[in-house]
Amino acid sequence: MLPAEVWTRLPISRIEDLSDAVRGAGLDATQMSSGHLSGSLVFSNSDGIECSSGLINGRVSLFGPLSRDNITIGAILKLETGARHWLNEVQPGTVGVFFPNDDHDALYAPGSMYAALTLSAEKLEQEAAEEDLVLDRTALGETGLHARPLSPGLMNRLRHLFERIHAGTVTADNPVSDQLLSALIAHLARPPHQRKVGRQLNQHGRIVERARAFIQENLCEPLSVDQIAASAYASRRTLFRAFEEILGETPRSYVRKLRLHRIRHDLASDAERACTIALIANQWGISDLGRMSGWYRELFGERPSETVSAASRLS
Repeated sequence: MLPAEVWTRLPISRIEDLSDAVRGAGLDATQMSSGHLSGSLVFSNSDGIECSSGLINGRVSLFGPLSRDNITIGAILKLETGARHWLNEVQPGTVGVFFPNDDHDALYAPGSMYAALTLSAEKLEQEAAEEDLVLDRTALGETGLHARPLSPGLMNRLRHLFERIHAGTVTADNPVSDQLLSALIAHLARPPHQRKVGRQLNQHGRIVERARAFIQENLCEPLSVDQIAASAYASRRTLFRAFEEILGETPRSYVRKLRLHRIRHDLASDAERACTIALIANQWGISDLGRMSGWYRELFGERPSETVSAASRLS
């Protein structure tokens, strides 16, 4: 049976080949051992996830960012004594996290093998969410080595799979990059915060929960339905159905009501008292003052100017 994914295999014959030890990185590669290098680099790309692996027979130093735009997470699957990351000794199973533009600093000993995934932060969160896990910036921490290595059993299974890819043989029915992604997500992610009994969310509830969090964080920015749907890992159609079922609102009307509440808060705030109604409305993404006033009166039963007058009388 043919493997379910396509791998490109490139032989390592000189130090320059290792500038793309992670595809597209453009690393500074320095040969530390005498003689010819050997080994191989293998790459696959699927659904926005780039998988890179190297089997390096030589002592080399690699330095520089692994990606300018995306996160890279990876694991050392095979290692000989003398390998280091950021000058610290590492062991087989060590997991590393690398944020965009942060330098990777590694010294590999002959016989080293690693595997890494490069993808956007949004894609990583989405993949974790599909496994009902959370893998955001807080869960990932900072660029560096994870405190806990992969379990020996898992590391050996991944090592065996990637050894076969480097050898050019059939690997497995289940795509190897998917297996690596699942293993790293399970290793790095955390479970969602526990909710009280009786508040477990169905699929639409989870979509609305993710969308609301995104809206709250970006309320002062332009927000499209497509952006909100992407943040909730849902299609536009599913997003509308979820909002209608859970909140009885469309996404647009929900965003508008939140913005109107922020406007009302600022109109009554001493700190914002010197600002005009139009300026405050603009700050919260509503530029049409006439339409804003109509929405405001419909929601609160008074005009924005009446809110300002009432706040002035109380101060």
